[in-house]
Amino acid sequence: MQSDHQITWIASFPRSGNTWVRALISAYLNQGTIGINEVMQTGDKDPVYYNDIVKAPVNEWTMTDQALLKPAAMARMLEDAGGNVMLKTHDCNVDISGITQIPHALTRGAIYITRDPRDVALSFQNHYATDNIDIAVDKVLDGKGMTRYPNRGLFVLQLSWQLHVSSWLRDLPYPVYALRYEDLLDNPFEIFSEIVRFLKLDYDAELVRKSIDACQFDKLAHQERTEGFRESVGQTFFHKGSAERWKTDLDEKSQERIVNACRKEMKILEYL
Repeated sequence: MQSDHQITWIASFPRSGNTWVRALISAYLNQGTIGINEVMQTGDKDPVYYNDIVKAPVNEWTMTDQALLKPAAMARMLEDAGGNVMLKTHDCNVDISGITQIPHALTRGAIYITRDPRDVALSFQNHYATDNIDIAVDKVLDGKGMTRYPNRGLFVLQLSWQLHVSSWLRDLPYPVYALRYEDLLDNPFEIFSEIVRFLKLDYDAELVRKSIDACQFDKLAHQERTEGFRESVGQTFFHKGSAERWKTDLDEKSQERIVNACRKEMKILEYL
């Protein structure tokens, strides 16, 4: 049964530009201005909407428990919002124990952001503050990869980059606007204009320009340095954000590991 109110997902594999896209949308909805801690935070892992569905506390749940209850939690969120919402997710678009983790009946559409997995690995390396690039590459390629939110008990089911991409770019029963992070960097006015239109927001070209200016990477990085950023987990969140850094900063062995594992999806997305 179709819900009266629905979710537009802002979806990506971690470290792929999700926060920047949400910052742009937040700025557009705020007349072209943005404070770093005003970036849209609402996501599918807010424990408020999972609590009390069953008696066991969230931090005692397994991934399967959470998967079975996620549609009910998302329905609660929509009821509380009283209208359509935009939600961040890093979840892979898969079924767990027969339950679709991006519920079709609750979904209006999705914006899906991809980034070259070789640059994602470098971003993971900074995010986890490790000198061992193998650890970062392992996270990109881990077909069973999950993250558990500290102090919340909820799982993020990201799996591997290639599984994540293929799960979101397959045929789905709702519209998906797919963009490459690199294209948003190269042509922000055109790509963000398309995002605004996909979201069915009133289109204003000058407001698009103003929002892009407010969300320049160096401006967000400066705000993080001076004010802190609530999405940071200890390391600098807005680290570099550039494209094709892998060409100079990623060793050949790591490049080969990623390409060998992700070749099909990388070719589809023209990373190869």
